[in-house]
Amino acid sequence: MTTTATSMPGATPKPSRPKRKWSWSHFFIYFVLSLVSLFTVLAFFWVIMISLKTTPEFLTTSPWALPEKLHFENYLTAWKKARIGSYFGNSMIASFAGAGISVMISALAAYVLARVPFRFNDAFGIYFLVGYMVPLMLTFIPLYFMMQSFGMSGMIPLILLYVASGVPFNTFILRGFFESLPSELEEAAVMDGASPFRAFWQIMLPLSWPGLISAFLINFMSLWNEFFLALIFLKKENATLPLGLFYMAQRAEYTAQWTDLFAGMIITTVPILIIFALLQKQITTGLTEGALKG
Repeated sequence: MTTTATSMPGATPKPSRPKRKWSWSHFFIYFVLSLVSLFTVLAFFWVIMISLKTTPEFLTTSPWALPEKLHFENYLTAWKKARIGSYFGNSMIASFAGAGISVMISALAAYVLARVPFRFNDAFGIYFLVGYMVPLMLTFIPLYFMMQSFGMSGMIPLILLYVASGVPFNTFILRGFFESLPSELEEAAVMDGASPFRAFWQIMLPLSWPGLISAFLINFMSLWNEFFLALIFLKKENATLPLGLFYMAQRAEYTAQWTDLFAGMIITTVPILIIFALLQKQITTGLTEGALKG
């Protein structure tokens, strides 16, 4: 005769998961989200279909008609002749440099605000938040003339602006993450004779990798799609992907090379989708740990 754990005296019954009560509001929310997801998937599928057609086929058939033959050479044409490959490299340089340098500077500022008590600690924290709230449209004209007065043009001023624009948000995120770290390891390092910078570099910074990765990925995805500053500071020969697609769209209006444009759109979108699909857990984990514990 077998005896279950629940029938044994003194055994603690396993708590049952509470049943979720469904209502019409839940049904409506899930219905709306399902529609939005369906339209997004259909739009992405439509772009892929157009990118695999020829230009005459695109102009003479229904927009939703499947391609008679898959023309993958459109991607090669977009990569070489339409210079998507060059735009891709420029976006990689600008996004990686802007996000990486911004996160490192923000880590230094966030560590001081979180771990070093001083008189104007809260005031500086509010200052960084105010910097994040200032609209870009109010600053791009003085920024342009300031860069011109310094004799700076091309990719360098764009990267500097990318770095500066990411510091307020990154500092806010990383400050909460540094506040969540235990202080015992830091105190032990100081007692062993480590300087404050060494304690930060060798002890606290390695512990904050989840927050650093989250901040970097969010900045990278934002800068990858940035268009306005690139339009102001870059010329056609060193354009990034969003600006390059803008030039391709202008050319397609006169040359009808729409399939190359849609192939370029897919090339631009796929890297971000892959990064988010593979690292979305790291992004959410890093953000929630810093927000909840801080």
